[in-house]
Amino acid sequence: MTLSAHDVFSAPDWWRQAVVYQIYPRSFADANGDGIGDLLGITAKVPYLKELGVDAVWLSPFYPSALADGGYDVDDYRDVDPKIGTLEDFDEMVAALHAAHIKVVVDIVPNHSSDRHEWFRAALAAGKGSPERERYIFRDGKGADGELPPNNWPSIFGGGAWERVVQPDGAPGQWYLHLFAKEQPDFNWGRPEVLAEFERILRFWLDRGIDGFRIDVSDALIKDTAWEDTPDGNPLIPKDDASGVHEIYRAFRAVMDSYDGDRMAVIETGAPDDVVALFLR
Repeated sequence: MTLSAHDVFSAPDWWRQAVVYQIYPRSFADANGDGIGDLLGITAKVPYLKELGVDAVWLSPFYPSALADGGYDVDDYRDVDPKIGTLEDFDEMVAALHAAHIKVVVDIVPNHSSDRHEWFRAALAAGKGSPERERYIFRDGKGADGELPPNNWPSIFGGGAWERVVQPDGAPGQWYLHLFAKEQPDFNWGRPEVLAEFERILRFWLDRGIDGFRIDVSDALIKDTAWEDTPDGNPLIPKDDASGVHEIYRAFRAVMDSYDGDRMAVIETGAPDDVVALFLR
């Protein structure tokens, strides 16, 4: 039986039957004529989305970003890029979508931040062995002077997955891991403050009324801490530990379950089928 938009919106398992429309905010609709899509543009297009029969929209990243990776390099997880709007614009957009019985799902990026994130700037300033650096994955290099990366892991975007930093005095320092662009340092999910921070981030957006999250690079949060080289010709980085990832997403689920209604999450994963199967337990 096909449900009406109102019935889908009200259903406890709305996400099972919803027609979800992805929006890249920076190119969808420009309300102020500056050539960049914005949140007010989305609000203005709610009647159009309603006419299409959309039950939910998934917003690609709208956070402050240098756009090294289309916005998946996040400077601040609790704000809107000023080029595309404000938090007040976000609230207005959510209210308009909900009034049209359209749910709102937002992208969340827990594997890495931008290198402009306040935590990463603090990590660079604090130096080797500091608690600030432990929020990311810094390692000493190999070779007589640490001039070689810690291992041969490749970046998914090409080249190596390690970038060497320069100390405040200009001397070369440690290396940090970036599975994607060098502007996207990976978080260290072995540190409890990383989970605590993302629980606060989830609550920030749930408090603003959003209905769910699309979790970027969901399977990569737990790394192989042996930090060994991968076999020659093997493009896979040994990073998939379903048991460790489960603990993180159980915590995420607990946050969502503390809110009224059926708040959902969906993952992006490039993991092999046998690993994906473990996520379905």
